[in-house]
Amino acid sequence: MIDMQRRHYWERPEVIKENKLDPRNLALPFGEDDDFCFDVSPYKLSLNGKWRFFWKMGVASLPSSYFDPALNDSSWDYIEVPSLWQLKGYGKPLYLCSFIPPALSKNKNKIPSINHELNEAGIYRRTFSVPDKWIGRRIILHFGAVKSALYVYINGNYVGYSQGSMTPAEFDITDFLDLGENQITLRVMRYSAATYLENQDMWNLSGIYREVYIYSESVTRIDDISADASLTDTYADGVLNLHVSIIKSQPVRSNVTCRVFLDDDEIHTESFDIFGKYNIGLSHIIKNVRKWSAETPELYNLTVVLTSPEGFVCKKRIRVGFKRVEIVGNVFYINGQKVILKGVNRHDFDPDNGWNVPRERYYQDLYLMKRANINAIRTSHYPNHPFFYELCDELGFYVMDECDLESHGVRRKNVPGSNPVWRDAVIDRLQRMVVRDRSHACVCIWSLGNEAGDGRNFKHMYNALRRLNTNLPVHYEGDFDLSKSDFISRMYPSEKIAAQLREQKPITTTLFDNVANALAADNKPVLRSAYKYKPVIYCEFAHCMENSLGNFKEYVDDFEKYDHICGGFIWDFVDQSIRAVKDGKEQWLYGGDFGDTPSSYYFCANGIVSADRIPHPAYYEVKQCYSNVCAKDIDCKNGIVDIFNKNFFISLDYLDVKWSVTQDGNLLESGVINAPDVAPQSSCSFTLPLSTKEFGVGEYILTISFCVNKSMPWYDAGDEISFNQFIMSDVKPIPSVPSGKISVKKSSGTTTVKAADTTIVFNKKNLISLDFGDGQILEGASPLLPNFYRPLTDNDIGLFNFAPKYKWLNLLYRWRTANKRMRLKSLKLSSNKKQKTITAHWKSPYTRGVTTYFSLSADGSITVTHSAKGRFFPMLRIGLKMRVPSEFNNVKWYGRGPHESYIDRKTGQKIAVHSAAASEMGHMYMRPQENGNRTDVRRFEITNKDGKGFSVEGHAPLNFGIHEFSEEKLDKAEHIHELVKDNFLTLNIDGFMRGVGGDFPGAAVLHEPYKLHPCKKYTFTFEIKRK
Repeated sequence: MIDMQRRHYWERPEVIKENKLDPRNLALPFGEDDDFCFDVSPYKLSLNGKWRFFWKMGVASLPSSYFDPALNDSSWDYIEVPSLWQLKGYGKPLYLCSFIPPALSKNKNKIPSINHELNEAGIYRRTFSVPDKWIGRRIILHFGAVKSALYVYINGNYVGYSQGSMTPAEFDITDFLDLGENQITLRVMRYSAATYLENQDMWNLSGIYREVYIYSESVTRIDDISADASLTDTYADGVLNLHVSIIKSQPVRSNVTCRVFLDDDEIHTESFDIFGKYNIGLSHIIKNVRKWSAETPELYNLTVVLTSPEGFVCKKRIRVGFKRVEIVGNVFYINGQKVILKGVNRHDFDPDNGWNVPRERYYQDLYLMKRANINAIRTSHYPNHPFFYELCDELGFYVMDECDLESHGVRRKNVPGSNPVWRDAVIDRLQRMVVRDRSHACVCIWSLGNEAGDGRNFKHMYNALRRLNTNLPVHYEGDFDLSKSDFISRMYPSEKIAAQLREQKPITTTLFDNVANALAADNKPVLRSAYKYKPVIYCEFAHCMENSLGNFKEYVDDFEKYDHICGGFIWDFVDQSIRAVKDGKEQWLYGGDFGDTPSSYYFCANGIVSADRIPHPAYYEVKQCYSNVCAKDIDCKNGIVDIFNKNFFISLDYLDVKWSVTQDGNLLESGVINAPDVAPQSSCSFTLPLSTKEFGVGEYILTISFCVNKSMPWYDAGDEISFNQFIMSDVKPIPSVPSGKISVKKSSGTTTVKAADTTIVFNKKNLISLDFGDGQILEGASPLLPNFYRPLTDNDIGLFNFAPKYKWLNLLYRWRTANKRMRLKSLKLSSNKKQKTITAHWKSPYTRGVTTYFSLSADGSITVTHSAKGRFFPMLRIGLKMRVPSEFNNVKWYGRGPHESYIDRKTGQKIAVHSAAASEMGHMYMRPQENGNRTDVRRFEITNKDGKGFSVEGHAPLNFGIHEFSEEKLDKAEHIHELVKDNFLTLNIDGFMRGVGGDFPGAAVLHEPYKLHPCKKYTFTFEIKRK
């Protein structure tokens, strides 16, 4: 009867564990003379590697004796542990951003209920032997993480059960072991009652995905270490509040001495008799302590040693950092200094291994963050691998450690809400995270979970946390009455709500908010009195769904201006796409690509870096806006600038200042000086040694670059961390009147106009030939056409992202229709003494007044003026496009670069002369879409290998892009690997391009300056001529 009940533990939310050890600090035991290494110990034996594996869809037909040591499993497959079995070919990966998997019932009256036929089970088997030197010691079996429910058997005997798939599960297996070889069997369920609490925006996968090992402990052992390393009220001295739990597993009283060392200093000695369990508590002052912060990650080694009259017993060591986190009034402080959390949400995900993240990936991720000036990480939405926290301690990051709790798809159905059936489960999840991680210096905020509704169970969690000897502030965005959160937290605040939070006014909701709440959001009304003493934090903001992150600078400006806004966490760091290789070609896959239904498709691509950690253009916007230093213009013509140190704890002695003066992008002078000695959060004015004193015709720009003057793990000496630019003078040249003849020839329905080396040919439909003397530059006599459409970004698509097969209903696709149905209404040639002008009037749906003027001057230059007005719908772009022969693949421009930019995401791109091959001008997002635009372009050149081609110069700054793929191909393709290069290049010249947005997930809710309005006339002019 008991075995039958155990068999169905996975269906019962109240059964979260059996024989599972209490949580602890994961410090491993060491020998007396062993050197310390984070997770290496002579008393640790890895069980990673090949295991026999049996997988089954449906749980009714599992082998009845799967845990029998005598079972012949030779016909079973092998699987690598750790891994996720869907990534090894068993079952299907399932991506849902907010919906419960179809195997689970969503009926409120049936929750929790799981379809047995749609569930999956994986049986793992292997043998192992315990080292002889471990005889007489306690043997613990450790699972780093298993999803979603785990049964453990040793030598055919049931050991225990575990739910909670993002924190370790440990079992004492001493009494189950035999001398010599032992057999272990594990049963893992893909879905369990716990899955209702693990409904995060990520892939649904299963398996043993963090390491498995056994380790041995002495009979008298250090069971847990809890170190609260804080500061005194003066912030000068350290306070170590230490709790050590010691257990003796034999019922014999004995004498033990415990010695505590901080680095090499012995700070405590205590002798005692132990029989069962003994707790040591101490408080110790460290004078003039080296303080830990994200800028100064100072760490101490804390070592606890047990000895007895017979000699050495055991030793454990952890690293601690002294910091003080507090909220004073409504301002967030660390070490007595108001700080800004320049944060990012990060999923613990690898494109090849899922949550089984390789060590080198952690270094790569954190180094990329350091290079982008990110100082804070939210572990969205679950505790990460322990190694992540070790690195954050060492490198310096403020971590919001988030509990593995999200019931997004059923949070309105009392899961966990106030339902007592979930109470023990949610408290257990929180406790296991806190006890494991509370001694880490990097952990600065606890988070109760994400998008899991509200209810009494969250108050139970909050109270349980406060009983765990931690004084760190607590966060929970879903807290409707602000009784469980020390912050007022918001996701994706609208401009209106952001303004209310800035001004500390009551937060009101709109009809749109109420609709959003019904779908996914938690836009709660809040009285000012309720959050008067709570800092504002944006736990998710700046949604970076592929070509996105518009408006980012405006948020960071608020962080820097308003003390009560302590920062936020970008959504998110890395695209969660899965890499596959077919016929030697990489494929980047997303929801629905594995036959998984339902699916949230490409909503998994929200990163500022791609799945293989290549920075997206948005990454550089983050780097610049999150910068820790900036220059401000005092009198830039005379080289006088103000340097502001945005750091909170360190000076600028690690930086050099590189400066340059350019005229129309051409270097006039440059230099390097040491950064001035500016204290944190202070500024200093100084004068650059400029020799440029007079300014003639042209645009003069002073550029100041801040570069590191010594190598760091994430920087080479000389690398730029940020820059500022100032226009010193901008005098336009007086146009000259070129001399020469302009000829016009009409024949066979075409008109040929020629001046100098330039020849242009029109027929009754369009411009069909453009030759500057070096050959045709309109590929295949293709026309130069007005362009109103861009392949829609995810944000452009909006709500149809959730139903891509209906995305064609989006009104913005009308602009594609406008392009396709573009017709020449009239073509007229006119003359004056200076120019011949061809005026083209166009007709297309949803537009008015579409007119292009081509004015050919005697020197062969062509001045193009284009005007248009939209009707009914917001516009995407106003520009012209043309096909260029693929040989013209060298691009040089004076404007923002080197990377892609848009009107609402351009701060991170420098105004300078840049060059690239045409193949390098685009950017590949996971789902192909609009990309590769360059903003604020004064001029650009397109040339072939011989340097022949043409240049374009705007009367006002332009947008331009050149692509190997036509807009039609980008529009049609759903994946990068589906794209096939054209045998020509597509050149876009735009006077106006709307922003990409970024305030809301998958929605282009643009700020006013970045919109293109219908019924407004837009006009731009540029000159095109021979290079």
